[in-house]
Amino acid sequence: MIEKDIASRLERTKLYTEQQVVEEVLEVADRSWELLEKITKIIVPGMLESDAVFAIKKLFEESKVDRIWHPVHARFGKNTILQFHQQASTDVRLQEEDIAFVDIGIVFNAVEGDVGHTLVFGDNPNYHKIQKVTEEIFEEAVAYWKKSFPTGIQLYQFIQQITEQKGFQFNLDPAGHLIGSYPHVGWKRGLSTYPKYPEPANWILEIQISDPKLNVGGFFEKILF
Repeated sequence: MIEKDIASRLERTKLYTEQQVVEEVLEVADRSWELLEKITKIIVPGMLESDAVFAIKKLFEESKVDRIWHPVHARFGKNTILQFHQQASTDVRLQEEDIAFVDIGIVFNAVEGDVGHTLVFGDNPNYHKIQKVTEEIFEEAVAYWKKSFPTGIQLYQFIQQITEQKGFQFNLDPAGHLIGSYPHVGWKRGLSTYPKYPEPANWILEIQISDPKLNVGGFFEKILF
């Protein structure tokens, strides 16, 4: 039964990805990044996470976003180690010297866009390193994907390895997911468990790392293309 269920999910995923219009998916990805850049400018020290979420949702309304397909995540300070499915126990206030990340999932014209990145406030070199390394891991993973044509499982095994080599812990399980027309259908267990090669412009690659000594982390996600 388990093998039959997996085969069915793989077949639905194949049919889903074959129906995607790559140009539309990439256009929505670009629009999502434009929104994220605007969000970066409205998050300032002194805000609570709840303040940031409220401001982001207001921006979505002004930008005529069709709908939100996953909750807005604005994580500050110690909450940057929380994964997407974990609820914060404290509404953290952003400090002058701080680290944060934003993760948004929205729908334009029935197509999903999902983006996220790390923000650093002040000059703390450790925070800037986390931001830099998170994006480096993403870029190295994309280069590996383009060169070696790995399965989703192999791709995240590579990511785990290089994260540890850089002195951090990979901090997301499951990680990565399908992207495209809403709602997406097929493999819903995460790209990190996907036993096939992830086709371009059909998957989101998510990177979340943590520094166990500082008890903070970084996040970056973008379409795999």
